[in-house]
Amino acid sequence: MSAQDIATLSQVLIREFPDDYKWYSLREFVWNGIKQQNRNGLLARDPSVDGIKTGHTETAGYCLVGSAKREGMRLISVVLGTQSFKAREDASAALLNYGFTFFESVKAKGKGDVVLKPEVYKGEEDRVTLVPEHDVWVTVGRGSGAALTSAATVKEPLIAPIAAGQALGELTVSDGKDIIARVPLVAKTAVPEGGWWTRTVDGISLWMR
Repeated sequence: MSAQDIATLSQVLIREFPDDYKWYSLREFVWNGIKQQNRNGLLARDPSVDGIKTGHTETAGYCLVGSAKREGMRLISVVLGTQSFKAREDASAALLNYGFTFFESVKAKGKGDVVLKPEVYKGEEDRVTLVPEHDVWVTVGRGSGAALTSAATVKEPLIAPIAAGQALGELTVSDGKDIIARVPLVAKTAVPEGGWWTRTVDGISLWMR
């Protein structure tokens, strides 16, 4: 596994399994009468650190996947191939401190923010309101949040019936050079199918597109 693979796996662990993730912050526990120590020394050095996993093999060296949360922002560090316990902890601490010093997480779009109101064919309503499926948070260089831009695409033509929450497009967020976030655009409310006259007229319109 690469460092990026491990970071991605750690991100999923934290997001999808919060009840299990809490165990990684324990500095020790007793099982079957035996006290087990957590080998992640960062837990004692930094109160914002709450995980994640140490490792060592002759080939890989001393490794540590760390994670910390400060002022609502979480970062993950991955250090591989060091020569000692202390080296992996020092490198992890340096990475986390660098990240918290020079980066910040900003809310690019909220779950309820109206992004588009595209036309709908064969529906009781002429248009549908599209919103992000969830809040869109991105981590960027500190102070550069104002430079973020967003763009939206829709899978046209949109034809009723449309269910509330149905994915109908995509919102992308860019830092000016690269796309750094993608989130589905979903219908805020349902658009039921219209009557026979609406369906007939819109059917002709679609045929003539």
